[in-house]
Amino acid sequence: MIEIKVKRDDKGNPVNIEIQGHALFAPHGSDIVCAAVSVLTQTIIFALEDLVGLKLPVKMEEGYLLITPPAKMGKEQEEKCRLLLETMLLGLEETAKAYPRYILFKDE
Repeated sequence: MIEIKVKRDDKGNPVNIEIQGHALFAPHGSDIVCAAVSVLTQTIIFALEDLVGLKLPVKMEEGYLLITPPAKMGKEQEEKCRLLLETMLLGLEETAKAYPRYILFKDE
């Protein structure tokens, strides 16, 4: 099972997004649930780097991803970062609803 944990600050901004595990929906290389999670997360990381100019401190290993937005950003970067991260989280949450046996989504 893939576990997604979102921690937010007092304003509701995501400050820590941790994703770990494997869906085990299908054999390695054919798992559409793992592929969906990977595509959503990596596309947003690329967008934050290429379109917003943010190099996020990301820890990525086999079956593990930790995204921590920078504590200090300009106002425009902060707004774009939040929009992109919330877009990613919306996609992950909807994917978890579609595949509840394979993804656990916790938004704290």
